[in-house]
Amino acid sequence: MNAFRMAVVTAGLACLAACGSQPEPTPVQTDPVVTVDPVWPHDVSDLEPDPAVHYGQLENGMRYAILANDTPPNVASVRLVFNIGSLAESEEQRGLAHFIEHMAFNGSQNVPEGEMVALLERYGLQFGPDTNAFTGYDTVGYQLDLPEADDDTLDTALFLMRETADGLLLDADAIDRERNVILSEERVRNTPIRRWNNALTRFRMPGTLIPDRDPIGLVEVVETAQRDAFLDYYENYYVPQRAMLVVTGSIDPEAVEARIEEKFADWNGPETLRPDPDLGTLTLGRPFSSGFFYDPEIFTILTVDAVRPYEARPDNAATRLETAYSELGDVILSRRFDTIMSSGTSPLLQAQVSTTDDYELAERSTVLLVSTPDRWQEALELAEQEVRRALIHGFTQAELDEQLANLRTGMRNAAERSGTRTTDGLADAIWSAWRGDRVFTHPEAMLERFLINEDRITVDAVNASFRARWDNVEPLIFLSNSQEVEDAQSQIRDVWVQSYSQSVEPPEDFSSVEFAYQEFGEPAEVVTRTEIEDLDYVQFELDNGVRVNFKQTDFRDEQVRVRVDFGRGKLEPSVRPYVDELAGAIFTASGLEAHSADELSSVLAGQQVGVDFSVGADNFSLSGITTPTDLDSQLNLITAYFTHPGWRPEGFSQFASIAPEIRRNLYGSPGGVIQAEVSRLLRSGDMRYGFPSAEQIEAISLDEIIAYLTPVLAEAPIEVTILGDVDEATALAAVQRTLGALPKRSTAWPMYESRRQVSFPAPAAEPVELYHNGVDYQGMANIYWPTRDAFDTREAREIALLRAVFDLKLTQRLREQEGFTYSAAVDDTLSYVFPDYGYLWVGVDVQINNLDAAYQAVEDVAAEIVAGQISEDEFLRARRPILEGIEERFESNGWWLAWLARSQAQPQRLDIVRTLVEDYQAIEIADLVEAAETYLDPDRAWRVSIVPRPEDG
Repeated sequence: MNAFRMAVVTAGLACLAACGSQPEPTPVQTDPVVTVDPVWPHDVSDLEPDPAVHYGQLENGMRYAILANDTPPNVASVRLVFNIGSLAESEEQRGLAHFIEHMAFNGSQNVPEGEMVALLERYGLQFGPDTNAFTGYDTVGYQLDLPEADDDTLDTALFLMRETADGLLLDADAIDRERNVILSEERVRNTPIRRWNNALTRFRMPGTLIPDRDPIGLVEVVETAQRDAFLDYYENYYVPQRAMLVVTGSIDPEAVEARIEEKFADWNGPETLRPDPDLGTLTLGRPFSSGFFYDPEIFTILTVDAVRPYEARPDNAATRLETAYSELGDVILSRRFDTIMSSGTSPLLQAQVSTTDDYELAERSTVLLVSTPDRWQEALELAEQEVRRALIHGFTQAELDEQLANLRTGMRNAAERSGTRTTDGLADAIWSAWRGDRVFTHPEAMLERFLINEDRITVDAVNASFRARWDNVEPLIFLSNSQEVEDAQSQIRDVWVQSYSQSVEPPEDFSSVEFAYQEFGEPAEVVTRTEIEDLDYVQFELDNGVRVNFKQTDFRDEQVRVRVDFGRGKLEPSVRPYVDELAGAIFTASGLEAHSADELSSVLAGQQVGVDFSVGADNFSLSGITTPTDLDSQLNLITAYFTHPGWRPEGFSQFASIAPEIRRNLYGSPGGVIQAEVSRLLRSGDMRYGFPSAEQIEAISLDEIIAYLTPVLAEAPIEVTILGDVDEATALAAVQRTLGALPKRSTAWPMYESRRQVSFPAPAAEPVELYHNGVDYQGMANIYWPTRDAFDTREAREIALLRAVFDLKLTQRLREQEGFTYSAAVDDTLSYVFPDYGYLWVGVDVQINNLDAAYQAVEDVAAEIVAGQISEDEFLRARRPILEGIEERFESNGWWLAWLARSQAQPQRLDIVRTLVEDYQAIEIADLVEAAETYLDPDRAWRVSIVPRPEDG
C-alpha cells in the first residue's frame, strides 16, 4: 500500500507520530547564493533558442535581449526586470520593494518629481495600460509599451529605465507623500482571497521566509520606514548583475544594442554584492496534515497537496518531455473533475490540478477544488477518490488521445501564428523565460519537437509520472470556508479516512463520437454583395435573410473571429426580472440536444472551436475565435445552438449553485457592490441590471428561459461578422452552408421602444449609503454626473476626452497632492440603446474617515475644469494617448469585429469608425470646457458612498 493511500488509514490514529510509523522529516535548507552567473538558460541546454532574439551582457553584468517584431507595426516594448523581490526585504523593510516601485515614478536625478508620468503621456503612453510596474516575491519589473518606435521615443524610454536603475532620488518628503497611496493599494488588495492565500502559504511553507513576505508588506512599515531603509534595498538589489533589459518591436536591433551600451555601460553596483535571501528551512516528509481558514466572505476552497523534494533540472529536451507527461496527467484529472461538475448535482463549482515548484524548496502537485460551503466534505471525498482512482487504475488511452489532440492543435496554431506574435507579449515572454530558467524557443521548434516525441507520450508514461508525484507522499489538506467548522482539522481527517474506506472503480472508457450537426439544409444564395471600399470590407445578404459582414486582415496569422448577432438582448420581454441574466449564464452550459457541454469537449478535441454567448443591452451574440481550417466546425457549432439547443437542467443547477458564491464575493468589496447594486440604482431601479437575489433566482424556471430565447433563436434576424486571416470565398461558403441553410429569418424585429426608457436617479443632498462586507477601514466615494447618449458621436468624443483630462487632474490631486488613493476610477458611459442616457463617473477608494474630503477634492477638480483651468499640456497629454490607442486598435481583429458587427442593421456604426481620428484631432480645449459647463454640474450629480456594513447591519 503506498504512503498516499496509507495516510488515510493511519490518519485517525493517535500514535501516528509517536509510534514511529512515519519517516523522519527531511529539512531542506537554502544557502545564501549571489546571483552573478551570466549564463543564459540556452547556453547549457540542447534546446535551440528563438534565433531572432539577440542576447547580450554588458561588462557590468546587465543582461539584455532584443527582438525585431512588427505586430502591431511601428510600436515597441521595453522591460527592465530584476531577479529579486519582496523576499529580499529585512523585517524592517517589509513592503519597501513594492514601495520603491512606486517611487520610481516620483522623481530621479534628471526627472523632477511628478514629471515622469507626464513625460510619458506627452509621448502618447497612458499610465496603467502602457506605463506600469510590478513587484513579486522574487521579481521586480518595469514596463513601457511605446505607441511609436521612433528614435526619440525609444531613447526616452531607455533614459527613464536608466533613471530607474540607479537614479531614483527616494526623497524623504516624497516618500511621506506616497505612504497613503501605498496604504490605499493595501486596502484594495486586502480581500478574502488574499488573506486565504497568505494563510495557505503559511500552512504549506512553515519555517520559511515566504509567508512573511507578502509584497504589499506591513502597514506599520509602510507608515514609518525611513529613507535609509529604502536606500539599503535600492542600492544593494537594483544592481546590473540582477537586471535584464528587453526591447522588442519595430526596431533596428544593432542600433538598439548600441543605445543600450551607451546608456547602461557605466551603471555600477556595490563592490560587494548582497547574496540572495536565506529562505529558511522547509521540512519535507510531513505526516498527514490539515489546516483551516475562516472568513465570512471567502469561497469554500480545498487544496490537497503532494509535496516532494525539489530537484534542479536544466531546461532541455528530456526535461520538457517529462514535464509533458506531468502536465498531461494534471489535465486529464482536471478533465475528470469537469465531467463531475457538469452533472449539475455535484458539490464542485471549480476544479484544477497542477504541479509547480515552490521557490526551489519543494515540488508540489495540487488538487484545488471550490465547492458550496455546506458540501465541502463531499468535495474532499471526490478529491481523495479521484486521485486514488488515478493511482490505482491510471488514465485511459481515450483520455490521453483527447488531450494530445488539444495539445497538438495548440502547438500547431502557435507555430502558424508565430509571425504575428505581439510585441508586448514577446517582451514579457522573453524576460519570463529568463526568470523561470527556461529557454525561450520558437513555436515552430516546439511543434517540431512535439511531433518527434509524440510516440513516446504513452498512457504508461503519463501514469508513471502521476504516480511518481502522488505515490508514497502524505497529503497536506487545507480548507477555507465562509462557515465556521468546529474542530476542522479532525473533521478533515475523518472525512479523508471515511472516503478511503470506499472502493473506487476504474474510470468509464469512452469512444470518440462525431459531431451530430453538420448538415442544416440547402445552402443559401447570395442576393446582394456590397463593397465598403473605404473600410475595406464586404457586406452580403443571403436569400434566407441572413446578413454577412466580411473583412480579411493580416493582423494575426491563422486567426479568424466569428460573431453572430440576433434579437434584442435585454430589451426582449420576459415574464420576470433576471431571466436574461440566467439565460446568459446557462445557455451554452446546457450543451446541445445530442451533446452535453461536457461531451462537446471530447467531440471537438483537436479543433480550435468554442462558443461564448452574451446577452447585451440590445442584442444576443454567439462568438468564437478559430482558424481557417476550423471555420466550418466553428460555424457548425454556432448554427447547432440555433437549431438544437440542449436546455439541460444541469446548466441551470450549476448557476444556482454558484450564484450565492458570486453574490458573497461581490459584497466583499466596494467594487463588487457597484456591480451588484449601483448598476441598477444608476438606472432608477431597472431590474435588468445588478445581480439577482437568491429569491429572484429561485423564482425563475428553466421553462421561462426556454420561452424567452426560443422565438429569438427561431426567427430573429441574424447578422454574421467574420474577420481575419481567411479569404472571402471560404468564409462566405461556410456561412451559406450553415447559418445560410436555416429557414428564412424575419426581415424585421420589434424595437421595443417602451423598454428603451431608462432614467438617471434624482440628485440628493447627501450621498446614498451602501454597505460592503470587507475590511472595516475601506470606503469608496462615487460621483455620477448625467450626460447624454452616444448618438452625437462628436459630442460623445468630447465627453471621452473630458474624462481623460479629468483623470489626469484627479491623479495629480488625489494621488500626488492629497495621497488619498492609489488611483481614482474615471469612466464615461454613453448609451447607444437608451436615448438621452449616459453618465461620467469618478470612484475613489479611500479610508472611511476621508470620504468627505475625497468628495470635496473631486468636486474641486470638476470646478477647475468648468472654470476653464485646462492647460495646453494637460490637453495634449490626455489626447495623444487616445490617438495613439486608436492607431493601435486599427491593427486589431477584436476592435474591428466590435464595430463591424451589426453594421448592416446599424449603418451609423461605420460613420463612428470613419470619424474617429478626425473628431479627436478637431476637439479644442474650449469644447471640453463647454462640455464641462453642460455636464459637471454639482447640483445634478448623484453620489453613493460604499462603506463597511455596521455590526448590527
